Amino acid sequence: MNEVFNFLNQQDINAPILIFLMLFSCGIALFHTLIFSSLYNLSIRPKWLFFALNPILIGLGYLYRPGYSLLAFAFLFASVFLFGLIGMIYSGIIQSRQDKIDQKKFDARYHVPKSNKLKNLAMSLGFLAMIGLGIWLHSIGKLSLLLVIIPVLIVLDAIFLPTRRSKFYKFQAILPTSKMNGIAMGLVEVVGDLIEINPILSPHFNTPCIGYAIRIEKRSQDSDGKTTWSTILRDSKTGNFKIKDDTGTVMVNGEGLEYYFDRVDKETESGDKRYYETYLKHDDYIFLIGKANSLNGDTVIERDDYHKVFGAALPHEIAIKNKFAPLYKSFFTTLFFITLLIIYIVIT
Repeated sequence: MNEVFNFLNQQDINAPILIFLMLFSCGIALFHTLIFSSLYNLSIRPKWLFFALNPILIGLGYLYRPGYSLLAFAFLFASVFLFGLIGMIYSGIIQSRQDKIDQKKFDARYHVPKSNKLKNLAMSLGFLAMIGLGIWLHSIGKLSLLLVIIPVLIVLDAIFLPTRRSKFYKFQAILPTSKMNGIAMGLVEVVGDLIEINPILSPHFNTPCIGYAIRIEKRSQDSDGKTTWSTILRDSKTGNFKIKDDTGTVMVNGEGLEYYFDRVDKETESGDKRYYETYLKHDDYIFLIGKANSLNGDTVIERDDYHKVFGAALPHEIAIKNKFAPLYKSFFTTLFFITLLIIYIVIT
């Protein structure tokens, strides 16, 4: 350390070099201003603060001892990297905190449910199990068996773990359509016009309605600059309402009602997100499946917790689906057996 000070004490800095150091320090001042204003989010007042401070520090060093102007310059130069590194860490921490705050606000506004950790763990374990199975089959020279195992697992999943949508259309195909004055207790299928009781507000557009379904997509870009949109939220909420036909009116407890139609009533794009909302409104003509119960002598349709089905659809979409359902079934059955035949040929 003494050698450094001795070196500085021996330096004779003339006026041209001093002026050069002061001018160069103004260039360093530009980096200081950018670092503190962007990374530390500080409002520099006056904006020329560092452009005055940096040359002053070099001048003060020169007045103390001419060689110390070099020390001041070296400190200013090194401070760019030091403050820049600290600033990146600091801004990263602040941004992480702000992202958490923004996410909490987003979750609260759009009623985002907490992630199912057990389900996520099960999916991760299943994925790892498939990788392990593939490695083991490769080690024994029978990797081609995956071509049989994967389709079988897909079929078993469709049979034993059907989605709510598939359950809805399954019951739609077998349940008779009931009239409002002749509803029996249990799982029922009805079609009629909706009557609003107490409207609710949709979360994004603040539209009054009987119920709403919302879908939010987020934009992302890959390393090649290709833009893709992924769904980050899909939710629905429905209040109580009535449904009527030419024979009468029935109350519906809308809690847990799911929407099985593709209509979009309002949409917008803001920043890196797109928002879509679909509404149930007064006088909408709707197809409904749910469980009929008796409450104080009155019939109420609500969610069936046993069959896990409670959904609404548009009657004309149901009619189209029923018209083409046999064709779809024949097509996918044929495709399945052709796939099995190809797998058999590949394996043998």
